[in-house]
Amino acid sequence: MRIAFVVSFWSLGGAPEVAARVARALQSRGHEVEVLYLYRRTDHPLPPGPCRLLVDGDVSRSPGYVALPSLLLKALRRFRPDTVISFSPLAHVLGQTAAALTGVTGRVAAHRVVCSEYSLALRVLDRVLGTIGIYTGIVAVSKAVEHSVALYPSSYRRRVRIIHNGVSRVPSPISRREARAAFGLPEEEGLVLAVGRLADQKNYPLLIDAISRLERTHLVVAGTGQRREALERHAAELGMPDRLHLLGHLSTQGLSDLFRACDVFALASLYEGQSNALLEAMAEGMPIIASDIPEQVETLRGPDGRDAAILLPVGDAAAWTRAIHALLGDADLRASLGAAALERSQYFTTDRMVDSFEAAACGD
Repeated sequence: MRIAFVVSFWSLGGAPEVAARVARALQSRGHEVEVLYLYRRTDHPLPPGPCRLLVDGDVSRSPGYVALPSLLLKALRRFRPDTVISFSPLAHVLGQTAAALTGVTGRVAAHRVVCSEYSLALRVLDRVLGTIGIYTGIVAVSKAVEHSVALYPSSYRRRVRIIHNGVSRVPSPISRREARAAFGLPEEEGLVLAVGRLADQKNYPLLIDAISRLERTHLVVAGTGQRREALERHAAELGMPDRLHLLGHLSTQGLSDLFRACDVFALASLYEGQSNALLEAMAEGMPIIASDIPEQVETLRGPDGRDAAILLPVGDAAAWTRAIHALLGDADLRASLGAAALERSQYFTTDRMVDSFEAAACGD
């Protein structure tokens, strides 16, 4: 088949990288694939594989925005896909409308976060397009995302299927001591790792608050974003500027090394679709503390009702402090939670994800 992925913008992490990863896997299975990013939000190079930009710059707040529909129509007419799979709300609206106008028969909108987080205009347009059949299929990355459209018309809801994220990881070959030295991290103190964009959604101030109350404990964050200076100020105000390590974006190998270096993985997000960083930490067998939002509970709670992590409220810094302190002080508890996380991660594989997207592209 000829399959086009349309993604709102190229940035590091989340939907842009998942789209590229699925596209490469489908290409290896013999499909002709292209990933179209409408514009870029980072200077970082595009991922390997059949990826390209329609506009090589950030046009989200410029007149260049109006050129996107015509550029997308031209790209789809040139590639002539059998199916268009869109990731993120702007891509749904522009990509699936363009697909319908160019006669593409398979039009699948893949929701990566709960739809209530879309802007009002995009939320309304998405609901209309899905209801009237511009989308022939709809993907939700989690049950929580599916639930976010529970009050939509039945003609929208009956098109929804769940395709969870999947990860495949190769463990780091270096030792814990070597990994810490590579990142300039303290050799003997407790390290709590968080991975993700430096954005309000990730709730990093809670982690800083929680860790500021502990001695000999550091917060290590892998990710980039606009909240870097604010987080540094917050850590300084709490007297822990030297215990906050903002490492920026890391390669896949670099992230594996960082997992090896740290003791505990923490994800305090206010909302998610399904966090790839969480799945990666699970696949590494890390002990995990996560916010008890439905998206995290769904990922971390097995069919037997047991949790593969400590789940805590998003606003209770004292509870996070207690949990971090308990984990850092109990090697057996860390080992038990890490084993549970690794076992649970076996459900969220790359092959399972790609199989499901292949089926969606084929209309199965």
